[in-house]
Amino acid sequence: MRRNAVIVSGLAVFTMVVGLTACANPGHRTALKALAGNNSRQISAAPNRPLPSPLYGVTADDVSNTAPLVTALQNLPQAPTTRIYLDVSEPAKYYTAAVNALRPVSYLMGELLDSSDETSISTSAYSTRVNSYLAAFGNTVDLWEIGNEVNGNWLGKYSTVSAKLTAGYNDVAAAGKRSALTLYYNNKCGDGSGELDPLAFSRSYVPAAVRNGLSYVLLSYYEDDCNGIRPTLATWTAYFQQLHALYPNALLGFGEIGLNDTVTSRTLASAKSLVSYYYGLNVNLPYYVGGTFWWYFAEDAVPYPSKPLWASVQSGFQAEAAALSG
Repeated sequence: MRRNAVIVSGLAVFTMVVGLTACANPGHRTALKALAGNNSRQISAAPNRPLPSPLYGVTADDVSNTAPLVTALQNLPQAPTTRIYLDVSEPAKYYTAAVNALRPVSYLMGELLDSSDETSISTSAYSTRVNSYLAAFGNTVDLWEIGNEVNGNWLGKYSTVSAKLTAGYNDVAAAGKRSALTLYYNNKCGDGSGELDPLAFSRSYVPAAVRNGLSYVLLSYYEDDCNGIRPTLATWTAYFQQLHALYPNALLGFGEIGLNDTVTSRTLASAKSLVSYYYGLNVNLPYYVGGTFWWYFAEDAVPYPSKPLWASVQSGFQAEAAALSG
């Protein structure tokens, strides 16, 4: 989550990228694509269930009242992937009820460490945290985000960020589970020369073993933080091709899109435009799987169908299906 947003106390569920069946090398793109399911509303209850491609992602940042969220997820036109923000101050058991309620109606992605929480935990404590969540939800959470917006300059020393994401990756890989890494897209914007772009950070701070083993690599992008720039389809396609050269075995997409705050009457038009554009992007690459994971889904689209962005997310899913499922 962006550095200038406020996390609501509780669980931020980010429905995100759809993963695929865990295997000996969970990051191997060819194996994952071969095992990918279509996005049926029939969601398997089995452990290590195959994940569909493309991914239809949403995020919820508060699951203190799961019933309306479950109803909203059930009424989306494609089976969603919900990205769950796992608050660094909460133990795994805090999320047991939410995971159990959401899993029958959605694929789940666990965000183990949001960028806004990066500086509040040591590398060793992070590894302990990862393993506690794997022990609690290894058979119920489908995909684990081991680092979020990792090249952002608000996360602290890059060497420390690298150590944490590497530890998280190793723990998830040792458990035989799928992993995702989210990078902060800051091309033609960002916070000065000290903040590396996703490609430069990946070359210097993501070890080759991690780059080759990740199941998914995703981009977080907030137009509000980037001078209102909306990259063209050609620009995004070229950038994902560059990412693929660094992460040859990963499926690629967007892991976070949104505004810097929940939708208001003043920002509703902008939010609708973002949802329509990013969910509907037809990036014609075999390893592109969509995602998007609108950050404030729980506030902007729940309860269904009265919230102002509900219809737009519903249409966004339909646009993504038309663009990527043919």
